[in-house]
Amino acid sequence: MVTGPDGKTKVADYWEPCKKSILTAALLKQLQTYPKDNIEESMVEEIVPVLALEDYSEAKLMNASKAAFGISKWCRAIIGYHGAMKVVVPKKIELAAAKESSAAAQKLYDAAKEKLAGVQAEMKKLVDELEST
Repeated sequence: MVTGPDGKTKVADYWEPCKKSILTAALLKQLQTYPKDNIEESMVEEIVPVLALEDYSEAKLMNASKAAFGISKWCRAIIGYHGAMKVVVPKKIELAAAKESSAAAQKLYDAAKEKLAGVQAEMKKLVDELEST
């Protein structure tokens, strides 16, 4: 417990225990391996307003704690990634469909080209036979 902002009351101080138990190398590993492609929309909706608060500005966090600044920067990056993936994932799906369609069209084209080559060979044979006759 520490003295509160009014100077009289006691408030719980979670920062010191937090630094010892949460701000460890394990947290860094969790952040590095976070499943960023499976972020729930509800989580994004909850954190975006928090990151917009004045108390969570990069300048204030940098003065308060480099760890807090780093985590905030990571959160902002993940939110940005999530927003970008909303655009990219549908485009990847469209690309896969277009590639599949293109492959099918290429097969048809190759088959038609083969058939044309056969017809041209037959025609050359007939023209040669006509000329020799």
